[in-house]
Amino acid sequence: MAKYIKFTVGGFFGGYKTVEIAIVDGTATYKILRNGLLNVDKKKSPAKKISGAWLKKLDALKIFEWEKNYLSDILDGEQWELTFKDGEKIYRGSGSNAYPDVWENFLDWLDELIPELEFVNRNRLEKITMNYSRDEKFFETLTLDRHEKILTLDKKNSSHVYNLGEEAEKLFDSCQIFIDALKVEIVDVNFSTQINFELVRHDGSIENFVAPYSENFLPGLTNLLEEIHSCADDLTAEIFSPASTEIVPRQGKYIFCKVQFKGSYKHYTYQTDDETLSVGDVVDVPVGRYNDVNQARIVDIGYFDEYEAPYPIDRIKKIIGKHVADDWENY
Repeated sequence: MAKYIKFTVGGFFGGYKTVEIAIVDGTATYKILRNGLLNVDKKKSPAKKISGAWLKKLDALKIFEWEKNYLSDILDGEQWELTFKDGEKIYRGSGSNAYPDVWENFLDWLDELIPELEFVNRNRLEKITMNYSRDEKFFETLTLDRHEKILTLDKKNSSHVYNLGEEAEKLFDSCQIFIDALKVEIVDVNFSTQINFELVRHDGSIENFVAPYSENFLPGLTNLLEEIHSCADDLTAEIFSPASTEIVPRQGKYIFCKVQFKGSYKHYTYQTDDETLSVGDVVDVPVGRYNDVNQARIVDIGYFDEYEAPYPIDRIKKIIGKHVADDWENY
């Protein structure tokens, strides 16, 4: 039975692309239009022999059961329209930043026939695993799964699973930006703390690399981990537990302190030259664009050479000094 599909998808800023597909007697032809104009290089494709398996994937989409309209409160973004004919039956539907459950399967089905349009970016991250290790004794694993929309954090004595829901796409966009911007340098140094990344992309390829757990080598990682924490509302466990630190003077090392502000679960990193500071001390620190002075409690201290410091030395803010105040006794 003959089948006909006309599908348009896009947005105001990125433009629209439209494809018309005719399926007759085991062959398919298609036309591509961009922003309403016929693509001059592909006025009409030659007839392609198609497999029964590919047609079964189309039937499995159950397009006639889709709703007529899919709407979201998000403005702008992506819009789509679909007309599907199968014999005498016709489906006409549309959406704005909202889609049927089988949307990804539908786009993959189109990509099989027309790979040059790439309805789904082949390099898109589908699953990210970060294996964190410290001193070859301590291990944690953080996994993000786009399809399942879940975050899994495996710690030494526990495992935590969190549903990301609608935050999954936003979080994966941030992960994509972080990963695509990385230029991991291979350094012949044994680092006590590092992360082994495993990336699964949409085309099925798997990429692995290891990098020191340092903002110098992984710029933006701290911000990404904070965003991960904020996207999982019920995530109370700390991501990648810090090492317990024996506080002893170390000549030539840079001292970094993680601090926690009152009423916040997040940790922020500052530098200090004061070797007398200890975990638990309350200190004055500069905060924000105008470096307003606020108080925070030190939760961890570490000593680093410049090449493995968690933040670039020339960009890190410094602790002003120890704070003394009675109203912090119960902080």
